[in-house]
Amino acid sequence: MGLFVAIEGIDGSGKSTVIEELRKILPIYATKEPSDGPIGRLIKSWALRGGTTDPYVDALLFAADRLDHYQREIAPALGEGRVVVTERYVESSIAYQGAAGVDIKFIELINARVPAPDITVLLDIEPEKAVARVSARSGYVEKYERLEFLKAVRSIYLRRAAERGYVVLNAEEPPEAIARRIAEMIRAAANPAL
Repeated sequence: MGLFVAIEGIDGSGKSTVIEELRKILPIYATKEPSDGPIGRLIKSWALRGGTTDPYVDALLFAADRLDHYQREIAPALGEGRVVVTERYVESSIAYQGAAGVDIKFIELINARVPAPDITVLLDIEPEKAVARVSARSGYVEKYERLEFLKAVRSIYLRRAAERGYVVLNAEEPPEAIARRIAEMIRAAANPAL
């Protein structure tokens, strides 16, 4: 069986960049949420652009995409013995939909069919700096990328990381350095020969 790693963090924390750097170090299977499956495409084209106003609908859509993503893509790669690294997983739903007012017990319940990652890493950054990164990157701000909202999301992420012992890394460090630290964790947990 492989090793399953989730990279979490608010928008603008550098998750994609760190995962790209990690790919240069280790032979990982990289994936992300929302997925490229049918529900993930619906989320990206509709829900993230303001198509739904009920955060419970968002939570259900993300949970459905996650279960489909896990069954269609993650589980087969793990079954091949690969190291799977996902950008976002259950903790993203807990932090984002939790900050939008969804009961966290409800989010945990609707995500109960997917297993927890072996390693969860939170890339932490001040929301003001994250918003600056996001606006510099695209000029377009999705509904979850607003400063006050991201402050609430970060607060939930940090609380959950403290409660569950997740690794918290400073997202302002160079992405290469962050990727090297994550690679060390993966080697220690999976196979030192990686």
